[in-house]
This record gives sequence, structure tokens and C-alpha cells, in this order.
Amino acid sequence: MKQMDTKSLVNYIALKILGGSDYILDALEEYLVKGEGPASVAYKYQISKHQLRGYAQRIIEKSGSEGRARKIIPIIKQIASDIKPIIKKNEKDLYVCEICKVTVPKEDTEEHVRKYHKDILTATMKTMLERLEQYKKDKQTVILTSVS
Repeated sequence: MKQMDTKSLVNYIALKILGGSDYILDALEEYLVKGEGPASVAYKYQISKHQLRGYAQRIIEKSGSEGRARKIIPIIKQIASDIKPIIKKNEKDLYVCEICKVTVPKEDTEEHVRKYHKDILTATMKTMLERLEQYKKDKQTVILTSVS
């Protein structure tokens, strides 16, 4: 079984949330954890089922296995619950950075965060990693090693 890349997983999720795809954890939970169909989940979040499957595949790869991904998604959702996007879609369906007030094409939102707001991304990742460590201490369990 492949080792989980925790930092890469947290970076991926933080970047998605900050870039305006804050629905990702809800969608992945419904699809991977609750077993809902990709078409209905994709329709609910207004994305294609191919995007949903792509998100799921990246989480599975970073988790090391599908079983581990199913276990970690609710935990990541909990530790990221108060993290808000810095790029938001406005009433004209344009994506605007709340920090620098620049309009960003949807396909460039994550690159904008990575390039211009790396400090926020780094701080968000640090917060999430600290919360994950605290979660592990509170549960007194090793949640990220193997699937039973």
C-alpha cells in the first residue's frame, strides 16, 4: 500500500478551497464516502462528472488508497470547516479575488492563489496540518497509516 502524502493532500485541498472550489469536500464526501452516483453529485455542484472523478482520483492518489481516502475526507472536511475562499464568483459569474480585487478566469483561480497569495496558502496549510495533528492526538489513534 502506498504511503499517504499528507502535505500534498492538504495543499491540494487548501488550494481548491481558497481558489473558490469550496464545495469540493462536500462533493467528495457524497461521492466517495456516502456512495452517491457521480452524475447526481456533479449535477448538484454544477461540475461535470469527469471533474468529480478527477478530484476523487487525485485524493485517492494522495491518500495512498481508496479506503484511506474514504476515511480521511470527513476528517479533512472537519479541519477545513472554517476556511473560506479568497476568490469568489460574483453575480455576473466572474471570479474576483477578495484580496486584490482582480477578476480571474475560472481556470486560473488556483494559479492566482499560488502565485499572488502564497502567504495565505502557506498559512492555511499550516493551520490545517496543525489541526490534523491535534485531531490525531485527541483521537489517540494513527489515522493515516493503513486501512483495516
